[in-house]
Amino acid sequence: MLISTTGIIFHVSNYSETSLIAKVYTRQFGLQSYIVKGVRKKGSKIKRNLFGPLSVVELVAYQKENSGLHTIRDVSCHRQFNEISTDIIKSSILLFMNELLYRSIHDEMPDPGLFSFILESLNSLESLGENLAGFPQIFALQLSDHLGFAPHKNYTARNSYFDLQEGRFAPIVPEHNYFLLPEYSKSLAFLLQLSPGMDDCLDHSTRLVLLEKILQYFRLHLPSFGEMKSPHILNTVLRD
Repeated sequence: MLISTTGIIFHVSNYSETSLIAKVYTRQFGLQSYIVKGVRKKGSKIKRNLFGPLSVVELVAYQKENSGLHTIRDVSCHRQFNEISTDIIKSSILLFMNELLYRSIHDEMPDPGLFSFILESLNSLESLGENLAGFPQIFALQLSDHLGFAPHKNYTARNSYFDLQEGRFAPIVPEHNYFLLPEYSKSLAFLLQLSPGMDDCLDHSTRLVLLEKILQYFRLHLPSFGEMKSPHILNTVLRD
């Protein structure tokens, strides 16, 4: 079956001497794997630069039912992000978003709400001129909401310990090590109220701790999540 859909590039790996395999999160079919034949050949009709991290493309492909690998016939750019590609801070945030999404999303079922969220987040990153330092934490928290394990917004002066296992704020220290102290719990509760681009009013060290704990939260709720590599670079470029 020949299909046409919008997709977001999650991951690319070389296949044979001239081709590649792309993991693409599509609007209509969820996460799919596609072989792109001959794309690494000189003079290929399909350009290799269309398959960068989180590139948004229009693709035409042969979709086989009950097959784990489909074939792309044609690809074109759906949305170009010039600011992201030329700004080291934005491009570092993009790589973080890409790795987070790739490690978090494995479902082949379509999710229009999740797809729109990713696209809107990319548009926000492209257009923002300030308040980028808190973008990764806010994006990750909003992603957890779309994936079904968002932290409960039940913080109060009494419920001042965030329990990472339970995903809620508690009045006492949990009987395990996966929790946030009151200082950081209060900051997390504040982040849960924000949208990308809003000033989080936090210092670099607090953002660093919160990002580490948010990723630990993902590991607790997504067993196959693993350790991310991009935060090290991200933390370097986002220093005050």
